[in-house]
Amino acid sequence: MIKDKPILKSIIWTLVILCFPVASAVISLKLKLNNIQTMFVQGCFMFSSLIIPIIYVRKYKIRFKEIGLINIENGSTKKVLFFLPAVISAIPFLLVGINLNSIKYIITLLFFTLTIGIPEEVYFRGVILKLLVEKYPIKKAILISALVFGTGHIASILAGGSILIVLLQMINAFVFGIITAEIVTITKSIIPTIIWHFVFNFVNYITLANGINEIVVTGLQVIIMVIYAYNLWSKIPLKNKPIVNLSNYKL
Repeated sequence: MIKDKPILKSIIWTLVILCFPVASAVISLKLKLNNIQTMFVQGCFMFSSLIIPIIYVRKYKIRFKEIGLINIENGSTKKVLFFLPAVISAIPFLLVGINLNSIKYIITLLFFTLTIGIPEEVYFRGVILKLLVEKYPIKKAILISALVFGTGHIASILAGGSILIVLLQMINAFVFGIITAEIVTITKSIIPTIIWHFVFNFVNYITLANGINEIVVTGLQVIIMVIYAYNLWSKIPLKNKPIVNLSNYKL
């Protein structure tokens, strides 16, 4: 039985969501789609992945607000520094320059990054984190969820360039996973992490950074995020306060 094995269940949830970008990639290759068409197809597939958690919460009569689809808890905005460090982390990429050559590309990228941010937050911070919190101390649950999130991104990350860039991006994904889990733990909502996830991906895709510039700005982003993660770590509640008890539900 796997109902008492949240790490295994987290891995299964990760494999479920990974099926959608993999399927879209195969279709895009078969149809020989260009970059814009590929982003649109993958965005549609990723958005459709929400069907799984929707069926899950309806089957077990879990309210959507119980997996973080709720307003930010009163007073928590100040605790997360009004999300300003999250905004600042995007500045290094913006300073290098952005690609504004094609309106069609920008609109497609907006769609693509939004349809990735929503389901990934629902899966990783809305379901997986809550499963882990039910079994482990909150800080351990945050680290495990971040590791699962980072591991789930290895396939796409390895399609990048140099080894240094790949390494920095892997660290970025892991630290991003820690911060978003911390924010959800403090605010009790995945709404702000959905917004940040969308903006984070959009900026990182639209930047003109490449080569040594990409290495420098990615390194700066990692440093900013590590500092932010460290600051939030001290604000994590000592006792677990899960939004919903998922330990009695089977995957």
